[in-house]
Amino acid sequence: MKQKTDHHLVCNSADFGQQIRLARKAQGLTQVELAAIAGVGTRFVSELERGKESAQLGLALELARLVGVDLTARPRRGQTS
Repeated sequence: MKQKTDHHLVCNSADFGQQIRLARKAQGLTQVELAAIAGVGTRFVSELERGKESAQLGLALELARLVGVDLTARPRRGQTS
């Protein structure tokens, strides 16, 4: 039987945005509230959640941290560095 995990593979900006949205809603935050906490504009939060690609990786990672989403990097199976 396959074990259920809370890990989700993030393959693109839309996947990342979906995880941010789910975590934000799970915490009962609105986009306006998250933007205020993170010190960014509501537009940034909205675009991030919709998967708009952004060169502002630092801000995207900070929002992830604020809503409790951890990101890890690991080699794919069968690949070496």
